[in-house]
Amino acid sequence: MSEIIRVFIADDNRLLREGLVSMLSEQEDMSVIGTAPGGDEALRQIKNLRPEVALIDIGMPDKDGIEVTRSLHQEMPEVKVVILGMIDLTEEIMACIEAGAVGYVLKEASFEHLAETIRSVYRGESNISPQMTASLFTRIAELASQRMPKLAESSVKLTGRELEIINLIAEGLSNKEIARRLFIETQTVKNHIHNILDKLQLYNRLEAVQYARERNLLKK
Repeated sequence: MSEIIRVFIADDNRLLREGLVSMLSEQEDMSVIGTAPGGDEALRQIKNLRPEVALIDIGMPDKDGIEVTRSLHQEMPEVKVVILGMIDLTEEIMACIEAGAVGYVLKEASFEHLAETIRSVYRGESNISPQMTASLFTRIAELASQRMPKLAESSVKLTGRELEIINLIAEGLSNKEIARRLFIETQTVKNHIHNILDKLQLYNRLEAVQYARERNLLKK
């Protein structure tokens, strides 16, 4: 990758913060452009520095990572947020994703995993471990079963292209990867996904996959 990924780090643990600065600065494709020990200061600096990726600790004292992420997603959606979490808790991960985070990395993870997560979200991909994804699907299935009883009996019809895209989402492909696979523009993929979610009255891609899985619409 020829571009330099500009990274910001917000964590109230000084030792961890400085350690991440040291390790990330050794990466040829990354540059740490700022750090903060708290959420309020992080928001102020990020608004000025405009990094591509922000690593945000979920448990900061003044304003937690979810609050910071929600503010960034509303005001600067171009900043990709990766949450640094302490536990693999489905409800916590769901809250982070709903706030606008595109990655979630446990603090016990390896540095290599963190670095690859930064690169993948910079490329426009979401990055959550397979174990976490399985937990999310379980939780989404529970929520979907509560919200969609009338849809099960409705006459909602998905087009062949929409079903094709849902199947590719289920394979874990990003919008860009789907576009390449189908030889269409990325914006066209986004439009299809918007139409799917609007048609099914769903909130995100994972719910669309769960909807299709429950109705045996996914390819074996």
